[in-house]
Amino acid sequence: MPGVPAAVARLLVRPSARTARWPAFLVVVPLGALVVRQGARDGSDPSTIAVPIATMLLGAWLCLAFEDAAAQVVSSQPTLLAIRRTVRASIAVTAATLAWFATTFIGPLSGPTWPMAQMFGVVAIVALACAALAARTTASERSGIAAICGLIGTIVALPFVLGLAFDRPIAIDPSRVPIGSPSGYWATMAVLAAVVLALAHRDPALVGPLARLRSRRVRRAPTRVVPAREMH
Repeated sequence: MPGVPAAVARLLVRPSARTARWPAFLVVVPLGALVVRQGARDGSDPSTIAVPIATMLLGAWLCLAFEDAAAQVVSSQPTLLAIRRTVRASIAVTAATLAWFATTFIGPLSGPTWPMAQMFGVVAIVALACAALAARTTASERSGIAAICGLIGTIVALPFVLGLAFDRPIAIDPSRVPIGSPSGYWATMAVLAAVVLALAHRDPALVGPLARLRSRRVRRAPTRVVPAREMH
């Protein structure tokens, strides 16, 4: 029935919102605001260092999105994992976006710039991808920590390595990327993270494309008929 997934999603909103990691959120948001405020002291531009740090703090909180304590509440109902994850991700991303948008008006800032918005979007997608992958491969109680390590490696360590390899300036400024233009770099990161996020939610019982291709080749392979005289 077309209305069933929407009805189930509405039922999941309350337990998912109740079991989100709000204590960590209440720590991350003031800490990010403090970092941006300190980055604006003495006439400095907080958008180059302070805002990216605040963005990473919110991304670290998003890495906890799929530590689904509400799964025990809804485990008695046949709810698809993708629906539960979509509800949890929607709640977490909405809260993180509102908090991040507020930090872009602290001090001399007058709102988000395009590179800042691109970086936040990529950090959010990468955080959810790392959270989904960690929840698939790690125990639920430790998946958030593993996801945070993956986020730091992707957003911080990888640009550092690329900057050294291509002799480019090493910075966390969203407008100074190690390869290509900021728009192209962040768009590529977003696409790759979205692919990982989709693959992490793939049902392991489904047959993969490579397995389908091999089975088709087996079915199409010609069968040699052995003459009766060769059998004796």
